[in-house]
Amino acid sequence: MPAFPYLFANTFFPINLTTIAMMVFAGLVVLIALRIAVRKLDMHPRGFQNVMEWAVEFTATMAKDTMPNEQVVQWIMPLAFTMLIFLFVSNWLGLIATVAIHLHHPVPALGITAEKLSESKGEVMLFDSPTANMSMTLGLAVMVWIIAHARGLRHPKIWLKHFVSPSPLAILEEITNPLTHGMRLYGNIFAGEALIGIFLGIPYLFGWVPTGLPLLLVWLFYSGFVSTIQAYVFSILMCLYIGNKSFEGQTH
Repeated sequence: MPAFPYLFANTFFPINLTTIAMMVFAGLVVLIALRIAVRKLDMHPRGFQNVMEWAVEFTATMAKDTMPNEQVVQWIMPLAFTMLIFLFVSNWLGLIATVAIHLHHPVPALGITAEKLSESKGEVMLFDSPTANMSMTLGLAVMVWIIAHARGLRHPKIWLKHFVSPSPLAILEEITNPLTHGMRLYGNIFAGEALIGIFLGIPYLFGWVPTGLPLLLVWLFYSGFVSTIQAYVFSILMCLYIGNKSFEGQTH
């Protein structure tokens, strides 16, 4: 397990600098991609504009399948599209490249202690998928939970009633839903990247034959598929949870 640099390392709220930097980087990639897509709009879309228009139509279909009415569909569209594209880029970053440096001396100000360097064999991660960090994915899940309840509170009577109808046990979902929402994304991305690290560490036959290369290529292909699917799963669950608490049009 590599070590990570932390801000406020010795406090109650340490911040993983690598994850924060990778979130900013993923956001920049999304912004640049969208800017390129709309730079020269054409009535007959081609190339990257065509891909982005397909992504918008895909998001619209996802929203219509999970939202109670067209008003909520229009409201959720910007958030759903941004979340889908952001997670797609974030999930793929760790498959494209992981960058780590080897330190021989601890840096206590960044939480890189001698003990952590010993556990990580001196490896400090600087480039990785931000979604391979559990705090980041759970943070996104909690954000979705807050947005869903904020929309529900626009109709307080129905919002209170939905906790006990159809069953009081439904209140347990207020705990299990955000937990599974965030942990599912983290578990899939972290496990995929962990196995890539293992395959990269397989010793070479005779010192030069990369015996782990076939396994690595197969796993990269599979991880690419999983990364794409997990971006979709997180986004559609977000729409579903928010849609379930969007009570517009309900009279009781």
